[in-house]
Amino acid sequence: MRDSGQPEQDRILRSMELHSVDEEVDVTPAIMQKVRLIHRKKHGRNGNRKKTLIIAMLTAILILSSLSVYASQYLIQIKNKEGEVILSTIKPWEYSESEYNAKRVKETEEELRNRLKPGEQAVFYLKDLHMTSLVKEQPLKYFYMLTKHSNYQELAKEIEEKNAPVLLEPDYVPEGYRFDYGQIQIRNEPVWGTPEYETLLNELKEQAEQSDEEQGLFYKIVPWYKIASTGMEYRKGENRIKMVAFAREKGSKAGVPTNQAVKIKVKGKEMILSASPSSPSRSLTWLSDSEEVLYIITDDPKDPLSKDEFAKIAAGLIP
Repeated sequence: MRDSGQPEQDRILRSMELHSVDEEVDVTPAIMQKVRLIHRKKHGRNGNRKKTLIIAMLTAILILSSLSVYASQYLIQIKNKEGEVILSTIKPWEYSESEYNAKRVKETEEELRNRLKPGEQAVFYLKDLHMTSLVKEQPLKYFYMLTKHSNYQELAKEIEEKNAPVLLEPDYVPEGYRFDYGQIQIRNEPVWGTPEYETLLNELKEQAEQSDEEQGLFYKIVPWYKIASTGMEYRKGENRIKMVAFAREKGSKAGVPTNQAVKIKVKGKEMILSASPSSPSRSLTWLSDSEEVLYIITDDPKDPLSKDEFAKIAAGLIP
């Protein structure tokens, strides 16, 4: 049976390999100079030089002894016969594997946000030994440079241009709520397991292997073909109401994860008002007449909507 501690050991060894060993620092000259300055001020330049020198030496020994004890708590170096450092202590690793993965992906997305134009999709591959497990599970990741519209008119224009799921401006929202932003999201392509995906993966992996970088970003801008959703948020202070229209294939059943739900009818349309099993928020869900769009309205648990308020918002979203 494999030792359960092996993955942790592997992670530690990888982190050790990725850190460079600092050169050994000799602090003695600097300390001796400081000691001389202290005693010159105390005894003057023309004092008993012999006595001053003895006191300075004793002081230096005490300082160096204290420094050695302190330094030994974190700095240990082992050298080979040639005097080269072959093993050294290093600062402890600051992140768990999941924290580090999230950190690197976030940093990468920030970098791509500065490189891509609105509407462009990039597929990227991260070369990083600390992310070995994640890279094996999800070798390619996606980033879409979406446009956040500050008013509904701009969102409606993009809906028409990209033939995205229609999301009307509601006739009613609770008092105090204002349009915050709207956006259109695409489907990530190429899809995992397809020949296009494998071709792109091999291309980016080859670039990574040929690079001398220990940590590198390798990406390619690729076209997108399908829209995933249209969404918008209304805000009142820190409270938000979210409305999303998801594109879907007609004929398949849509599920609503919940542990509490009721059925309501709005303008003749049957809908499900449900509690979220993972958060205090509630959602109202229904399908379009064509069954090709799934609508969801989600409230803010800090400012929950009543059943009537959910119904009045939904009524304005139905054509």
